[in-house]
Amino acid sequence: MSALLELDVRYPTGAPRVDVEGFRLAEQEKLVLFGPNGAGKSTLIKVLAGIIAQAPVPAAAYLPQAPWMFRGTVRENLEFGLSSEGTVLARAVAAELGLTDLGLQARQLSGGEAQRVAIARVLARSEEIVLLDEPLAAVDLRDRAEVAGIIRRRLGRRAAVIVTHDRDDAAILGDAMAVMLDGRIVQRGPVADVFAQPVDESVAGVVGVANVLVGEAAEVDGNLVSVDAGDLRVWGLGEATIGSSARAMFGGETVTILPSGSGVGSARNSWTGRIRAVRRLGRLLEVVIDVGHPVVAIVTPGAAEALDMASGAEVVVSVKATAVRVVGGD
Repeated sequence: MSALLELDVRYPTGAPRVDVEGFRLAEQEKLVLFGPNGAGKSTLIKVLAGIIAQAPVPAAAYLPQAPWMFRGTVRENLEFGLSSEGTVLARAVAAELGLTDLGLQARQLSGGEAQRVAIARVLARSEEIVLLDEPLAAVDLRDRAEVAGIIRRRLGRRAAVIVTHDRDDAAILGDAMAVMLDGRIVQRGPVADVFAQPVDESVAGVVGVANVLVGEAAEVDGNLVSVDAGDLRVWGLGEATIGSSARAMFGGETVTILPSGSGVGSARNSWTGRIRAVRRLGRLLEVVIDVGHPVVAIVTPGAAEALDMASGAEVVVSVKATAVRVVGGD
């Protein structure tokens, strides 16, 4: 797809805190900026929003990390600056986010409720690019997956740049992910690829090593939901509507590798595959197994030696369903 936004960012110009060459955002792309505090994520998104003057950028709907609220009602804050069509949309999004009493004074809202007002307002804007700086930071942990799903769905076909340092938020909201360290983008690619295969130990230290499988919710069994990702079925804890898009996430450290033909005990997720790569990750090893989809496991050198984990070897991979988190996607 063609680029909606393409520029070099160097701010400030003397001794830059952010130095990103060839930043690109494609049509309809949902790009997550991921990294620790102080990595330059918020500075970069402010440049993209035109808050920090650098170079001409397209008009974008921008949600700052600390959204402002003025005196007046929730409705007045929600609808400020919107067209009549945007006002209708803002009310609909607000209702989805649980905001029902729009006549309240804005100062009566909690931080999380104020954040929902700001989210609804920015998602009702008409710009083709949406910029969100830590949109879920003030939302209660128990509600974050639901709110993230609403954001993802309401973004629709628009392009977005989303700042976060939370792995679950990144997996739900992003198609692509750019990891920032010390003001630079050190790795960029599909979210699942970046989580599964960090380019080096510094990136692995920031994002961890995780598996993100994107597919469709297929079955519900109590608190467990299965996700069909191609030919792979994954069971995990979570909520998703059958037939809807869903994502299954589990850490590389939760993956068990056994010799081919072994039993898998109580693990509900069990797949046979072949080892495609073994890479050193600090004192541990990262093992990539092709089970119809690449699954990454983190093991000790001793375990790898005991199982003779050579490239091409057939193995059994298992992950307990309780170690898998399932969230609804767009």
